Amino acid sequence: MEVEPANGSRPGSRPGAAWQAVALGLGLALAACGPSAQPADSSVTRVCIATNADGLTPHTFNQQAADGARAAGAQVQVIASHTASDYLANIQRCIANHADLVVAVSPDMATAVARAAQLHTTQRFALVDAMPVDENGQSLELGNVTDLLFKAQEPGYLVGALAGLMEKNKVGSAAHNMLGILGSNHTPAVDAYIAGYIAGARSVNPTLTWKITYSDSQDTAFCKQLGLTQISAGADILFEVTGRCASGYIDAAYDASAYAIGSDNDEAYLSPAVITSALKRVDRVVAITIQRLSTGQFKSGQQVFSTPDDATGFSSPSSVVPQDVINQVLEIRSKIRSGAIVPPDQI
Repeated sequence: MEVEPANGSRPGSRPGAAWQAVALGLGLALAACGPSAQPADSSVTRVCIATNADGLTPHTFNQQAADGARAAGAQVQVIASHTASDYLANIQRCIANHADLVVAVSPDMATAVARAAQLHTTQRFALVDAMPVDENGQSLELGNVTDLLFKAQEPGYLVGALAGLMEKNKVGSAAHNMLGILGSNHTPAVDAYIAGYIAGARSVNPTLTWKITYSDSQDTAFCKQLGLTQISAGADILFEVTGRCASGYIDAAYDASAYAIGSDNDEAYLSPAVITSALKRVDRVVAITIQRLSTGQFKSGQQVFSTPDDATGFSSPSSVVPQDVINQVLEIRSKIRSGAIVPPDQI
C-alpha cells in the first residue's frame, strides 16, 4: 500500500509506480517507485484514498477505509491530507494516478468530492458517511459518486440498550438511572445515533431519564466541562457523538468515576471509562463497494448500510459489563437483523 504526503508526488515518480498489489494474508507488498518497478496488474481494482485532515492514523475512518480496500484485494494508494485546503488537490492527484475508484472520507470532504466529480464525470468516487454537497451546502445526487451511508440508529439502539440495562440493574457506578449525551450538531447522522440510543435505553428501562447537550466545539477542555456538568446533575453514562471533541467528554467520565460510550470507532483506547462503542464499519462498506465495482455492479447515489450487512454494531464491552447484559444486547441485535425491531432515526 502506497502512502503519499499531501504536498505533491515524489520526484521522478510515474503513475504506474504509485500502485502496489495487496495480497490477502501476506501483508503489504512494498514495490519500488523507480524505473525497475513492475507495472500494476490491470485485472485488480485500483483504489486511491484521499484522507481527511486526520490522516492515516489508527482509530480513524481513514485507516478503516484502507483496511477495507486491502481486504477486498485492491491495489491501494493513500494520499494523506493535513488541512481541508488539501482535499480537492489530493482528490485530483488520485484521478491523475488513474484510480478506478477514489475514496474520500467524512462529510468534511463532501464539497471537494462534488467539485471533482462534476469535472471528471467518468471517474468513480465513493464518499464515506456523507453525500456530496455544492458550495451552498445543498446535497447532490451525482451519477459517478456512491454515498456510503449508515443507519446510525441501529448501533445507537444497541449501545443504548446496554446503557439502559446497566442503569436498570445498578451495575457499578450506574446508580442514578440517568444518561448523558453530547451531540456535535443536529445533522441527520447525529440525530439518528441519539434517537436510536434513547429508544434502545427506554426499551429495556422505561423510567430512565437523560440529558442532551449539543456543541460543535473542538475544545476538549470545554467538552470535558460539559460532561462534568451532566455527571453532577446525575448522569452515570456519557454517550459521545462529538467527533474531535470526544476525548474531553470521555475524560469527564473517567475523572468522575462514571462510564462512557464511544461512537463510530472502538474508542476503548481513549480511556478505561469506555464500556463499549457504537460502530460504523467503514472497512466493511468500502470492501463491499470495491467488490461491486470489480463485478460491474457499481451503484451511484445513496447506499445505506446496516446491521444485516455487518456494517454497524457495537464493540466488545469492557469487563464492567455483566455477561447477562451482553447476552440481552446480542438478542436485540438479532431482532434488528431480522427486522423485528426497527430503531427510530429521529428524536
